[in-house]
Amino acid sequence: MKVDIEEVHSVFAWTWHIPKDNKDGSLEADDDDDVCGICRASYNATCPSCKYPGDECSLVVGECNHNFHVHCIYRWLDTTTSKGLCPMCRQLFQLKRGLAINDSQLEKFKELQLRKRTNTAGEFADEDDEEAIERAMAQQDQAEVDDQGDVIMDQGLVVR
Repeated sequence: MKVDIEEVHSVFAWTWHIPKDNKDGSLEADDDDDVCGICRASYNATCPSCKYPGDECSLVVGECNHNFHVHCIYRWLDTTTSKGLCPMCRQLFQLKRGLAINDSQLEKFKELQLRKRTNTAGEFADEDDEEAIERAMAQQDQAEVDDQGDVIMDQGLVVR
């Protein structure tokens, strides 16, 4: 029996490699078909504002180990109600360092934080007063944080 191959069509599939913390501190891939905690779309799909999955609609992993589409978490953090907190656990949202999936977003995340701090600093001074902005940023950096990552205010108040 002789078989002639006339055409070959390839089919490819991809998924995000999402590291997951184990209780012993090691990392392993998360094989679950998880969804973004904000838009509820699958990580392997796109967020509502994108047409095609891939590098333009990547994922980010927070220090709290919650994962989101990059556009979803940036939109969330840009709202005044977010207060810079993770929408799932209400801890201060920071990108987890040392993960390849986050490396491309570190600069953009720093710019977003700086813009939010500058907006907060606007309460203290005009936009032209750089010293007041630096003072406000220093106050935020020096704030006491409890074991859960919540900022401790004066008189023992905890802000969540």
